[in-house]
Amino acid sequence: MKAFRFAMLAAGALLCAGCIRSKAVITSDPSEAMVWWNDTYRGRTPIEIPFIWYWKYKVDIEKEGYEHQTHTEFLRTRPWLIEPLQFLAEALPFRISDTRELHYTLKKKETP
Repeated sequence: MKAFRFAMLAAGALLCAGCIRSKAVITSDPSEAMVWWNDTYRGRTPIEIPFIWYWKYKVDIEKEGYEHQTHTEFLRTRPWLIEPLQFLAEALPFRISDTRELHYTLKKKETP
């Protein structure tokens, strides 16, 4: 009977588990620059882009009158999210946020 109660308690805890929410917050100076995330247009700065995989991402920033910029961002896994700790973090009854802030300063185009 105790084993059944424990199993039900464990199953209930897993059903109520939170999860890890990862996002990149992209800002620019000046603001309102267009953002492409892995060659997909996502909007204008400031913008929040959720991501699932910890890997490298291509970020293109463009605004009229400013030079186009391309960056490769390596979004590495936080130490507390490496296996087996990630499994435990996923099982916690609340959400864990992992926010990466990326800021770009655009340079004005030179006019001849």
